[in-house]
Amino acid sequence: MTVQSTAGPSKVEATALMIALLAALMAIGQFATNVYLPSLPAIRDEFLSNDTMAQLTLTTYLIGFAVMQLVYGPISDRYGRRPLLIYGIAVFMLGSAVCVLAPSMQMLIAGRITQAVGAAASLVVARAVVRDSFDGDQLQRVMALVSVFFALVPGLSPFIGGIVEQYAGWRWIFVLTGGAGVIVLVWMYRKIPETLHTPLPRLDMASVFAGYGMILRSAHFRRYAFANAFIFAAMFAFFGGSPKLYIDVLGVTPTEFGFYPPLASIGFVIGGITVSRLTGKVSSVGICKLGLVVLIAGPVISVVLPLLDIVHKHGFNLAVIIFVTGLGIFLPTAMATALQAFPERAGSASAMLGFLQMAGAAAGSALVGLYQEQEPVLTYPLVMLAATLMAAAVFMLEGRERATPT
Repeated sequence: MTVQSTAGPSKVEATALMIALLAALMAIGQFATNVYLPSLPAIRDEFLSNDTMAQLTLTTYLIGFAVMQLVYGPISDRYGRRPLLIYGIAVFMLGSAVCVLAPSMQMLIAGRITQAVGAAASLVVARAVVRDSFDGDQLQRVMALVSVFFALVPGLSPFIGGIVEQYAGWRWIFVLTGGAGVIVLVWMYRKIPETLHTPLPRLDMASVFAGYGMILRSAHFRRYAFANAFIFAAMFAFFGGSPKLYIDVLGVTPTEFGFYPPLASIGFVIGGITVSRLTGKVSSVGICKLGLVVLIAGPVISVVLPLLDIVHKHGFNLAVIIFVTGLGIFLPTAMATALQAFPERAGSASAMLGFLQMAGAAAGSALVGLYQEQEPVLTYPLVMLAATLMAAAVFMLEGRERATPT
């Protein structure tokens, strides 16, 4: 595995430390998304607000995260990866500071949007660096490895957030996100070279729209990217709906709630190992189909159990572990395969992929926010089930349109 350096024709060996740094750059936005989830009820109560307003701190973050990726992708293809990384992490740190000092729910939402504006650059550019540096089966394996680390962060962050919430309060959670930004910025500045070697010749609105149009016209890209978007809708339905279900309905403490996402992350590790074993032996289409079957099984369990009057935290935990195992199989394979066809526009393809993912995430979170007040138990399981079924439908229908490379 190699990462190219602009310092000369020689290549810098891609060590485990470099892969960990790329994973950290991709995951810092996810960390900020999930680490404060155990605090949603406390934030609601401190500002004398309601569940819908508290949910907006997540939904607006996801919308900002989605839209800004479309902006950053072409910029990184024209002007390079490093300058945009530095800018993005600095803005993320500013947003964290606004959240720490927020005197109202409206100001907290503004801080969250600022965080998202910065985090979007980090995710888009880090993914483009991976695409710049690897190809073929190697790209798929590295993306699978990075995605395992990437998934551990949203799994572990609610556990960390739950402890901080219980013993220090929710504002210290945003102190933590700002500190993480400082560490990643220093690490990135010292270790990430410029990996863009063939910049786009120009950057204007016409070329940007033409680039995105070319990407979206690819049935190969649509098959993996749109299915990915529905899977993110399912995942963030869980992230958005689980705090109310676990803390308000099932009566678990924020610290206990934070323990369950790390438990579910075991599934992603299992999925990632499965991908590593199957890559080169089974086509990407076959791996994705396996992942979709496992993904659907999780929400089916979380819907069926309450209908049988079994409403217990470990029933929901089992369903989520199964869902996350499918996620570990499907997500890295779909991401790598979607980007495979666009080596010359890695930033733009990464941006469109990320936009669709976060747009799906925002839709899943918003649907839960709209209906969970009336139906606290079944809302997020039903949204998850509908989204995973849509992902499977899109994947199969787009596959009929046109044969895809494996």
